[in-house]
Amino acid sequence: MLLAIDIGNTNIVIGVFQDKTLLDKWRISTQINKTEDEYMSLLDSYLNKKKYHFHSGIISSVVPSLDKVFENLFKKMLRIKPIIVSHKLNLGIHPRYKNPDEIGADRLVNAAAACKLYSAPLIIIDFGTAITVCYVDKDNIYHGGLILPGINLMRHLLHSQTAKLPEVEIVKPDWIIGENTEKAIQAGLFYQTAGSMNYIIDLLLKKYDKKSKIILTGGQASLFNDHLGHKTIIEHDLTLKGLQIIFSLNTGG
Repeated sequence: MLLAIDIGNTNIVIGVFQDKTLLDKWRISTQINKTEDEYMSLLDSYLNKKKYHFHSGIISSVVPSLDKVFENLFKKMLRIKPIIVSHKLNLGIHPRYKNPDEIGADRLVNAAAACKLYSAPLIIIDFGTAITVCYVDKDNIYHGGLILPGINLMRHLLHSQTAKLPEVEIVKPDWIIGENTEKAIQAGLFYQTAGSMNYIIDLLLKKYDKKSKIILTGGQASLFNDHLGHKTIIEHDLTLKGLQIIFSLNTGG
């Protein structure tokens, strides 16, 4: 049984795999000040209820301060040395990047998963704290992509950096024109994100391969799916599935 952990800026997503099957998943908030013992207690309380017995582990992280915390947690709690995702592993893709150490583990994992599950060429959009857009060509060469603020991040900034604008709920607005301040912000956040994604997709399809599949993942993928003007595939568990795929590629398991 495999324990897969993806450490993101907002949430830590945890998945349990039996072979290739995702049996269970849950998430906890990312708190960089939480101690190793506190994270261990959170994980232990959940795993003990389920009575899982793990033989293997894998971690991807974009929060360097928590890397050692979770690596030690695996060793102390489960007596497992986890695989840590990096470009040096067999990912099934070939990064074309001047400095591949700079590529976020989440982007590599998403690309590895999308290539295995759907086959390249691919445009992969992850609606997380930051929105990442990645392009992989038909030869599984990872070209890189874009990183831009996610909709929740923009919402917080509008509220925190202005005197009168409220922090609104993220919703799909009825129309592009908001008839009050709250709805105007909601429309602005939504259509700014949808518009920029459409423009980016159009540019990538024009520059590269018009037959590229468009894979969406992340918390707001469903929110924007019908507004991108292109046929898309939503895969909410792309990152967790990618961790299992990378584990298998590097262990034969």
